[in-house]
Amino acid sequence: MVNHDTLTIPDIEPMKNEKPILLVVDDEAGPRESLRIVFKDRYRCVIATCGRDGIDYARKNHVDAAILDIKMPDISGVEVLRELKEIDPNIECIMLTGYETVETARSAVRYGAADYLNKPFDVFFVRELLEKCMARRQRKIAMEDSLRTLQKMNEELSRGLADSNRAVTANILSAGVIHEMNNPLAIVAGYAQLLGRDLAKLSEVDQGAAQNIQQRLATIQREIERCKDIATRFLSFSRVTHQNNEAVEVTRLLDDTVLLVKAHPANRCAEISSKISDPALRINVHPTEVMQIFINLGVNALQAMNGQGTLSFFAERVSSAPGSLTFSSPSFDAHRPHLSISVTDSGCGIAPEDLKKLFTPYFTTKSQGTGLGLAIIRELVGKYAGGIDVHSIQGKGATFTVYLPHDG
Repeated sequence: MVNHDTLTIPDIEPMKNEKPILLVVDDEAGPRESLRIVFKDRYRCVIATCGRDGIDYARKNHVDAAILDIKMPDISGVEVLRELKEIDPNIECIMLTGYETVETARSAVRYGAADYLNKPFDVFFVRELLEKCMARRQRKIAMEDSLRTLQKMNEELSRGLADSNRAVTANILSAGVIHEMNNPLAIVAGYAQLLGRDLAKLSEVDQGAAQNIQQRLATIQREIERCKDIATRFLSFSRVTHQNNEAVEVTRLLDDTVLLVKAHPANRCAEISSKISDPALRINVHPTEVMQIFINLGVNALQAMNGQGTLSFFAERVSSAPGSLTFSSPSFDAHRPHLSISVTDSGCGIAPEDLKKLFTPYFTTKSQGTGLGLAIIRELVGKYAGGIDVHSIQGKGATFTVYLPHDG
């Protein structure tokens, strides 16, 4: 039998202003009534007197949290827990038992129970525990919503850039952008999965470990929001009919670049930093294109360092550029002011015979490289009438310096 606590609950998702749904499954009247009284002010309590009724209700209705008795006449609370988690992995479940064994505790944790309590339970403790569970549920749901939003943005970005003909090498540019945006999303998704497993075992860890899990969750949410912001800027580029440059803060360009390079799978433990001679520096460019230049240079540097070592970005305004560069646009004017951004790594360096071939499409010294990264850079720097200088000593790293006209 299922008692809706004097309320008829429809088979739809609850509105945002409605109380959360708490399912209590227990064959003993005393604990059921106690829990109903304890939580009636905060939750819409649904009472089931046996395991199968509880499962049947959850299949037809939305449930936010459940308190389950482990020992019941039809099926065990652990079996109910397993079924509820298959229906909705985000249902927070607390186990209730008049007896306790190591095996039942392990089974409950294995199937995703948040915790388990012994009868008779402390009223204040069970209220506090369920509030913590509900807060964790909201964070998990928010994280999943953010990941779905990012995935949708990424798919829209892929479609938008695939149709774009505004770059000389549109196919190469599109492939590079999508590749770099997929990397941080994959990292975030991976950490989210790890966090989910950690949360499922929360009852087995000590206070310090639990705090560490919460910090990891906060970090993931913060990085998701930053990636969403970057993805939005990329999407705005793909939707614009006529490309327009804008005055962009160089500090912001470098900050976004460093974030994505740090999230790249090639980064193992590299020390990545950025510095700018004047924080107020701005440049009139299209931000997504310029950021793509430095993402590619950063990723190349990581690969040259096997993911470890030091990688630094440095920006400054110079009154003129060197007259002889590794690559320069036909319209490059060395005598005018430029924004100079250098990318320096402590990697393996570049062989002298490879320097002249660096910016040739499909040229690569990597066993699994595509040879597209530097080709993208060449096209974008050329578009802005800029140039690139490369200095390297084999075994001691390399420095790529990009020069972009800067009249402001």
